[in-house]
Amino acid sequence: MRTATVTVTAAAAAAAPDGEAHALPEDGTGGVARYRQLASVLRHRIVSGEWPLGHQLPTVERLAQTYGIARVTVRQAFAVLAEEGLVSSQRGRGTHVTGQPPGPSEDMRSVINNELVGASELEIRILEKRRDVSLPPGLPTRGEPLERYVLLRKLHLHDGEPFCLIELYVAESVFSQFPRGSEKHRKIARLLREAVGERLGIMHQTMTVEPADYALARELAYGFAAPIAKIVRTTLDIDGKVLTAGCFWYRGDRFILDVALPAHLTERYPALAVPDSRA
Repeated sequence: MRTATVTVTAAAAAAAPDGEAHALPEDGTGGVARYRQLASVLRHRIVSGEWPLGHQLPTVERLAQTYGIARVTVRQAFAVLAEEGLVSSQRGRGTHVTGQPPGPSEDMRSVINNELVGASELEIRILEKRRDVSLPPGLPTRGEPLERYVLLRKLHLHDGEPFCLIELYVAESVFSQFPRGSEKHRKIARLLREAVGERLGIMHQTMTVEPADYALARELAYGFAAPIAKIVRTTLDIDGKVLTAGCFWYRGDRFILDVALPAHLTERYPALAVPDSRA
């Protein structure tokens, strides 16, 4: 792995917008140009609310000195944010925050959380399909794996915009029960419920938030280092066999997760009880 070494001068540290010195990796590191790296940094400060509507961004000269980059690189970053509707620059007045990235619509609530959502709302694009594979050792799962799975890599899109990248392993014995080609039009959760019925057991998932790397940003048409909700999900049957296991990467700006739990959850499912922290 190549490591970029950057020296930050005392003058740059003094000029930093927040009192700290910053540096961007050399151009092309990770396949992302420096102006896009800077746009991502500035976008984060806008999205987080640190720079609210009307806030004036540091000058081109100040940002160039702070991040050790050319002024043309800063102007390119401003152009990216202006195209997204986040900032506006006027000669003599500087660059100001003029907007926020649009949040997820109410339609997204159904598209993400309703397993019965139809093809008119959800577009499924299959990127890769491989049969007769095993669960990869690095995929964290619970339960007992079966011998053979079908790997599906797919994109979920709404209104033509990608919002979720999925790498999912489906037990071969279950996948063979799906109607032919149905994975292109229906969610796997729906097909799984229809195929397995009352033998469907428990689903376990872990969600973390992480920055989008270059590959995710490209697949999801999303900003580099913008927030991604990553869900690792495993579904078991009543015997503890792994029916599905995989990762779901959601764009942070289009993600809504609804969870409804029974009032007496731990009485019905004792294994889900949180251990007493005093024990």
